Amino acid sequence: MTFRLSLLSVGVALTTHACSALSGGAQTPAEPLVSGRDVAWLGAATVLSLGVMQVDARIARASQDSALQKNRALRSVYNGFNPVNEKSLFAAGVLTYAGARIAHAQSTADIALHTTEAVFISGAIGTLARGILGRSRPFVSADRDAFDYKPGKGFTELKYRSFPSIHSSAAMATAAAVATELRYRHARHRKVVTPLLYVLASGPGLIRIYGDKHWASDVLMGGALGVVTGNRTVRYAHGHPGNRVDRWLLGHATAATGTDGAVLALGWQF
Repeated sequence: MTFRLSLLSVGVALTTHACSALSGGAQTPAEPLVSGRDVAWLGAATVLSLGVMQVDARIARASQDSALQKNRALRSVYNGFNPVNEKSLFAAGVLTYAGARIAHAQSTADIALHTTEAVFISGAIGTLARGILGRSRPFVSADRDAFDYKPGKGFTELKYRSFPSIHSSAAMATAAAVATELRYRHARHRKVVTPLLYVLASGPGLIRIYGDKHWASDVLMGGALGVVTGNRTVRYAHGHPGNRVDRWLLGHATAATGTDGAVLALGWQF
């Protein structure tokens, strides 16, 4: 069976084509750079991740069961989602933004820019965190020691860059950013589209557990970071429509509503 996966283009396409009912330009309230709700969500995710760490090793060993690893359907899903990471999503965002600017597709450029910003910010935060913590990946301890930390080593050695998962944060940041854009545009089908985006965005993180590259708690924390970052990036941009970044890269203030027809579809087959 062949599937097409493209988190960014799915969101943009559904935003700009399927969602035709948009409301008028109501004033958007100013948004803080970081809100108390953001801190609360990340705090709750941290506590939950600490709880999941207690069973991380058990989950990791179960995911490496030979029957699961030999399952052709699961291997196909793994191979399909594996290219979806912070680099590919960032590149997809840049290309979509560039294509939309060339085509003078204002709304598509707006969505692509904010989504790309969210991927970049979540990746930067995640990179700093895992560099400092230096948590070893599951394969380092043969899935037995989920509490092996080498502070600072994450900056120099890939095998100590486990917590949080940037694959997960980038995918969830993409989904959250597009979902928030849908909400700002009062898109008619957002209640159907939003869950679909998050289901797709869960794939890159889950396959990292299957591939023995991340503990379950890494994926949980990365996902939470992505959701908060994606939501906050879009909310801040729309809460500050005259911000310099948007005026520089979009040539205008952030669009509150609107739709256009340019979409650059990027995808992977599996």
